[in-house]
This record gives sequence, C-alpha cells and structure tokens, in this order.
Amino acid sequence: METESDQQAAPADVLSSAAHAARLVMLDTMDERIRYACEALEQPSTSDVLAFLLTYGVVTNPKRERSYVAAQVKKWREERGMADTGDLPRLSVEMLTELDAQRAEEKAKTAAEETTEIAAVEQATVTEVKPEPEPEPEPQPEPQPAEDAAQSGRPHIIEAPSKSRRSRPEGSGGFYLVAFMSLLVSVDTSWRFFGEKLGITNIYERAAMFAVVEVALIACGFAMRAGIRSHDNKPGPARLILWALCAASGYMAFDLAGPVSGLARVMLGPVLGVVMLHLALGIELRHARTRVTTWARISRELKERFLSRLGLGDDERDALARTRDRAARRAAHLARASWATPFRKVRLARALRSANAAHDDRMRARLMAELAAAQHADELRRLDLASPWSDSLTSTLKYRRR
Repeated sequence: METESDQQAAPADVLSSAAHAARLVMLDTMDERIRYACEALEQPSTSDVLAFLLTYGVVTNPKRERSYVAAQVKKWREERGMADTGDLPRLSVEMLTELDAQRAEEKAKTAAEETTEIAAVEQATVTEVKPEPEPEPEPQPEPQPAEDAAQSGRPHIIEAPSKSRRSRPEGSGGFYLVAFMSLLVSVDTSWRFFGEKLGITNIYERAAMFAVVEVALIACGFAMRAGIRSHDNKPGPARLILWALCAASGYMAFDLAGPVSGLARVMLGPVLGVVMLHLALGIELRHARTRVTTWARISRELKERFLSRLGLGDDERDALARTRDRAARRAAHLARASWATPFRKVRLARALRSANAAHDDRMRARLMAELAAAQHADELRRLDLASPWSDSLTSTLKYRRR
C-alpha cells in the first residue's frame, strides 16, 4: 500500500515532468535543451542527459547524437569546474554503503583463510618426525704425487697433451717442397735457352726475361691451390695453363740439349714439378672434399669388380670360407668332367680335400647343390613356368580401373 508521502510525491513528479516538457518546447536550439537537461540533473553524465532528452522526445536516435551530446555535457561541466566521469554512473550514498560492506566482508573472509592455513602449517610442523642425521662421507684418499708413486714402485703416468688439428693436411708440404726444387732445373734450362738459342747475351736483360715460365708456373700453382681450398674444390683453368707452360719448357729443353739430355731436363724439371703439385693438391682435395665425384665412383666400381673377379669381394667371408667354396665348385665341375680331362681323379680328390666336404656338412650340401644344378641344367628349358607378363597385365588393368 502506498503511504501518504508517496501519494504526495506523485503529483509533484507529474508537475515537474510537465514543467520540464514545457520548458524544453520553449527552447529553440539543441544546445539550450542540453544545457537545460544538465541544470535539471544533479552531477549530469552523458548517459543521464541522453535518457532525460529521450524521455521528453528531444532525442530520437541516441547512438547518432551521443557524440554531440557528450561534447556539450563536457563543456557544461568544464564551465562549472566539475570532473568528467564519462559514462560511469554516479556513486550515491546507498552505493557507497554497499561497496563498503562488500569490502569488509572480503577482508574478513581473507583473514579467516589465512588463520586456517597458519594453524595447519603449525600442526604439520609439530607432528613432523625429525629426520635422522645423514652419515658423514668417508674422506677419499688424496692422489699420491710422483715421489710417492716412485717409492711405491708404481709407474707415474703423465698424460701427453692432445695434438691440435692442423689446418693443412699432412703430406702435402713435402710435395710442395719438391715442386719448388724442380723449378731450379727449369730455371737452368730457361737461362741457357735464352742465352744460346735466343741470343740474349746481356746479363741484366736475360735475368729480367728468363724466368717468365717459372714465375708463371708458381702463379698457376697458387691459383690451383686457392681453387682447391674454395667452395668449388676445383683447380680451375690454371691447370690447363700449367700444362701448357710445362710443354713450352719441354720444348726449350729438347731444343737446347737434344732428345736424351732434354728428356732428363724435362722429367726432372717442369714435369716433376707439375706432378708434385698435383699430388699435393690431390691430398688437399681429398682432405677437404665432402662429396664423391664421378671418377671416384668409377675407380671404386672397377676395384670392386676386379676383386670380385678374383673371388675377393667383400661378402663377409674369410679366406678359408672363400677357398672351400671355390674348391667345392671346382669339385662339382670335375665330377661331371669327361674321361679325357687330364688328371681328373687327382684334381677331384684334391678339390674334395680342400673343400673339406667329408667333415663339413655345409660344404657337402654346397657340393651336392652345385653338382645337382650342373647335372640338371638341360632341364631348365623344359620347365613349364607361368608368364611374368600376365601378372603385370592384371596389375595394369586394376590400376586403370581405379
């Protein structure tokens, strides 16, 4: 039931609403109406002003006119020195009281939880069994020095420092040295050729010109070495130039000393130097190479085929097993040989002893298998076998049906 005060407040609200509506109708501009709404409300915010204007039909689209109303409300509050709360609601006395009550309740709850945790920790500490003291570790004996080791008769071992890895592979230095020494023979050949054959008698002129081939050889050697140590691991075009210079030096040697002495000058001079240089660079190439070239594959394949031809292929058999296998195969062929075969019985007996077929079950089975295969070799062409093409045709048809 409504009280007397409520009944008196209702006509007052109606009169106030009618006064606000009449006042808003009398105002001409939107700015004046917004300012009137701000004056009619206590601590007006943008949301309150929009709700007030929407109630009296001044605002029809709050979303579209919100920015304009917010600017006018902010301006009105700044004129009166009031802080802008934006869209936040005003804190009334009832709201402040409710917030204080919630905060006090949360503090009391937190304090109760902390008290419970402290009591549980104290109880666990009291009931905890005191652990037994750990036994002290026995002191380890210190290592005896060299003098004690000598007195006790035991040898004192001194570890040698590990060798650091060399950047240059071992063995190439000697080849480089021999290649440089062979240039001395080539230098002598060039000196004599420039003087006797080319007629350059001036010492200074000959000294400036005679070593052109040797200097070019050294330059090509450095270029090949740099190419080997690069990412390509190839000597490059310097190799072709090196052999061309070697041929030029050979021509000078043959023209100067004839075929016999010239051959010695060529072999001990530029040819030896080029070969030594190739050997040195080959060592460095193998040292730095990470991939297998075509020539390496060909050489490995030829080596494996040669060893397989000799019966020395790497098939995880030792020498005794290979010897007995060959003897069993030889005995099988001698057993089927004709009577005209020379020393057939002696050779057959020797092969059987070498194969140890009388005592080794595996070798005896191998001998019988070899002999059976050789005896019935003629029956291979009369065997009725299924055609391998029929299975292939069936598989092809199934694949096409998919």
